Amino acid sequence: MTDQDGRIVVSGLAKTFGTVKAVDGLTFTVEPGSITGFLGPNGAGKTTTLRMLLGLVRPDAGTATIGGRAYTDLPAPSDRVGAVLEATAFHPARTGRAHLRIYSTINGYPGTRADEVLELVGLSGAGRRAVRGYSLGMRQRLALATALLGDPKVLVLDEPANGLDPEGIAWMRRLLRDLAAQGRAVLVSSHVLSEVQQLVDHVVIINRGRCVRQGPLTALADLHGPVVSVRTPDPDRLQTALIRIGVDEDRITRTGDQLRVTGIQADDVGQLAFAEQIPVLWLAAEQSDLEQVFFALTTDNGQQPALTATTGA
Repeated sequence: MTDQDGRIVVSGLAKTFGTVKAVDGLTFTVEPGSITGFLGPNGAGKTTTLRMLLGLVRPDAGTATIGGRAYTDLPAPSDRVGAVLEATAFHPARTGRAHLRIYSTINGYPGTRADEVLELVGLSGAGRRAVRGYSLGMRQRLALATALLGDPKVLVLDEPANGLDPEGIAWMRRLLRDLAAQGRAVLVSSHVLSEVQQLVDHVVIINRGRCVRQGPLTALADLHGPVVSVRTPDPDRLQTALIRIGVDEDRITRTGDQLRVTGIQADDVGQLAFAEQIPVLWLAAEQSDLEQVFFALTTDNGQQPALTATTGA
């Protein structure tokens, strides 16, 4: 399998349900060897996009391809793409191992593959237990094991850390990084922004079915420019001075004796305070984070949107 076989390309994708335009001309790419975070508020079109990518929903326009082909045109698709959209499609009386062996038989994999992926996802000790006794986190691991049976070049995961405890989340992060390092393309949707920031290399942020931001995670800081936090016993004077030199008032947030200012360098704030003879107790430059960017790009009329849920469109 070449690198081209592992590239996800979404181009001009569109889907309308009745009067609701769920996806509207969406375009983005996921490259092999990387983890891409797919983010958007509830109802942004995230899950609909993933379902179109996997051939579960027919698009009205545009294409979604894996290695240059639609999922439904791939020969032996489970050999190429491993997907987890939900972690509930298990027979409750069947053991985890039996579930995986059935899928191995259906897809022509050796029976030993079930034990291999159980070990890979940390379920070797629970493989002979009925799935009805699995926690949500264990079901997530079993769903991922199912997706990995064919050793696919592409992984499409919707909320893979849902139900995992902190140790499980750290494990999932290490595993996905290892899989990406092997040259796989990994597309992960999640509503846990702090976790996504620790996991992904690239982000695709959508709102109202359209892409509003995509690119390397490291480039997000360029969106708003620098952010400075400063504590002073005279915050009123410092705020007035900042506005006088051209800082917009809506870029200044005050909490007690602390100001948080966007779009100015820490050195400039320090020099201004010195020139105005305003004492400064503490001054630091902040780094723009994913949560700030997410809310800035997806907020409508100043209201923060609900983060995307596991089953949200």
